[in-house]
Amino acid sequence: MTEPHARSTGPTRRQILLTGAATAGTVLGSELLDAGPAAAADTSSTAASAAVDLTRPTSPFPHVWERVVSGDWAKQALRRDYQDQLFDCHDELGFESLRVHGALNTSMSTYSPTVNGRPRNPAFSNDDYSFFNIDQIYDALVDRGMHPFVELSSMPASLQASAPPFSLMLYDFNQMEPKDYALWGKVVGDFARHMVDRYGLSEVRKWPFEVWNEPNLSVFFNGDQQAYFRLYQYAAEAIKNVDASLRVGGPATSAGQLSFGPPRSPGVRYYREFMQWATDKDVPVDFGSAHGYESDTGTGPQGPASFFKQNRADTPSGLPLYISETNVTSDIGNPVLDRSDAAASFLRTITETVGVVDALAYWSFTDIYEEMGQADKPFHGGFGLRTIHGVKKPAYRLLQILHTVGEHRVPLTLAGAPDTVGGLAVTGGVRGGVDVLLYNHALATGDGSASVPARPATLTVTLRGVRAGARARVRRIDEDHTNPYREWVELGSPEYPTRRQLHDIEKASEVDDRPLELKSDRGTGVARFTLTLPPEGVAAVHVG
Repeated sequence: MTEPHARSTGPTRRQILLTGAATAGTVLGSELLDAGPAAAADTSSTAASAAVDLTRPTSPFPHVWERVVSGDWAKQALRRDYQDQLFDCHDELGFESLRVHGALNTSMSTYSPTVNGRPRNPAFSNDDYSFFNIDQIYDALVDRGMHPFVELSSMPASLQASAPPFSLMLYDFNQMEPKDYALWGKVVGDFARHMVDRYGLSEVRKWPFEVWNEPNLSVFFNGDQQAYFRLYQYAAEAIKNVDASLRVGGPATSAGQLSFGPPRSPGVRYYREFMQWATDKDVPVDFGSAHGYESDTGTGPQGPASFFKQNRADTPSGLPLYISETNVTSDIGNPVLDRSDAAASFLRTITETVGVVDALAYWSFTDIYEEMGQADKPFHGGFGLRTIHGVKKPAYRLLQILHTVGEHRVPLTLAGAPDTVGGLAVTGGVRGGVDVLLYNHALATGDGSASVPARPATLTVTLRGVRAGARARVRRIDEDHTNPYREWVELGSPEYPTRRQLHDIEKASEVDDRPLELKSDRGTGVARFTLTLPPEGVAAVHVG
């Protein structure tokens, strides 16, 4: 994860790391009860219009957000509740692969010739590896029709050049360089070879092997840029030596700039310099990868979309671009992660990056998450699509809707709308007709200052080419709809909800699907509807 400035006025994630969970929790307690920007926004409404022409040619709308989802660290993926939530997401949202930190962490025992500096018991293994834990995770994925998105990290203690100067994560992410780069390459190669032996080449060819996580932040990599290039080259060549068809890439750079240690290149420049270096040195790269959160300092005027567009421009022609982490903010404890803001932000990112990215991984699918300690409050500003108890947050419901829409985009033109309003129209979904998805979301500033909240916007949408007798239905995600967080607050914000309370909270997360008035002209095939989008709201209208 990244460490940029926060969108809210609460403590930044860096402050949480520095001061500890107890202090952060005290500060955040009142913030979580704040009604948020939607309640504080100007209630006067702006009027705007949109036009959708179903008679015009469509363009592709691939479901790139379904290709991979992220989920904390590898050891978590051995938990039954974690897997239960993941496979529900796979079934209901269509996620195809899972990316986690730390497949090589010391605690995973993947490479462990020594334990606490002493030789490992020879009765444990015939070699220096124990693939049992990682196999259990990958077996579960493959058995359910998913695939690993392999993040090759972190440095096993037996391989580190020196002890880490600090450790800020609860789990043992080791940011150090290897003491022997050739041995690092051998470990990566043996890892890939084991996977091919176990799962077969045709399966492992589907797995991206991403080398490391955010090397431009010293929290995650202690070495400088040249050290990462060397780390990447040894790993990439080792994977290709197993089989040239296996896919390897990076650099998984963060758009955020805040870090400890010596200054690093900003994410955009680091990514560009990596691609230039790999091209000049003829080092294998099969895909580019990067991370961008709306609150990151290095995103640009369009938020994550600006960063991703620049990454695309810097990616060699023909290579896919995988965004392996994104969300409305990287600051855990920010209540926008539990509210409709996260849904509106993600829909905006999807809308503005069609044709730009080839994968868009939401960070993360669950609040079963230990990077800075496992929270026990059901709503605590966690990154997940689902709470620790499995309650489905507004962003989950958005992805549930998006999973049912088609892959053919129809032109949607806005007039008179504020820059917080946007959307897209899609045909070919499971319900036929056309789906019009609209958001009203104010981007974070990215510099730590408060953003101007969105205002309510009344939108009249005109559709051309609608079949005679068509009807409209609307599903809403906003302060007044699909809001389990508010139900929890109204129940008194219980730290340990009863089963009955959890039932009521889950019920509040359900999407309300109701008729919407559609005015049609049978002679011209033109129809129109009008609705008001609240601040940080999403409306999904189906016409068919």
